[in-house]
Amino acid sequence: MPIKKEDVSFTYDVNKHLKGVPENDREDAANDAGEAALEKISEYMEKRRSPVKGNNKNFAELSDKYAKIKQKRVGNKKPNLRLTGELLESLDVEADSNSFTLRVTGSENNIEKSYNHNVGDTVPKRQFLPNDANNEQLKGDVVKAIKDAIKKYKKPTKAKPTQEAPADVVAETFANLYTQFKATEREQQIARNLSLFKIEDIL
Repeated sequence: MPIKKEDVSFTYDVNKHLKGVPENDREDAANDAGEAALEKISEYMEKRRSPVKGNNKNFAELSDKYAKIKQKRVGNKKPNLRLTGELLESLDVEADSNSFTLRVTGSENNIEKSYNHNVGDTVPKRQFLPNDANNEQLKGDVVKAIKDAIKKYKKPTKAKPTQEAPADVVAETFANLYTQFKATEREQQIARNLSLFKIEDIL
């Protein structure tokens, strides 16, 4: 779903990762995957970077005016989208048996600010959710966290029993080997003679 002023969200299709997950557990697996993605996104925000694939620049620095306000209120000037903590707290996970959605909830003002940060409308772009309108996706380590969260729901696959070769095949194989490697009468006699010696006599 494209990011809109009235709905800042991103939906991730987990179907491709759910193979081996029982039907009754799919929604729980999707929800846990969404929570794992949200945790990774939070880490990216703290590092002032975007979790969106292909976006590798640091978040733009705060304006001098806003930096002073933030320094006074929370003791730092980091452009990490955290002043009151409201934005991070308003990021919600919704899941069904096929996907999870990360959505900004709360006041209209909070949603509007989130929209502006994601698209760079009235403030420098500090994107924390992919925009479906541009076919954007989450970075690889976020996807890995999603897969890892789903793994615990997968049933272990049973190893296929080893098939024994039919008896007639085994017998034929041994017969061929015996024919191929059968010692000559002379070789057998040498082996018998050697067995009569004590080891110290040979050394």
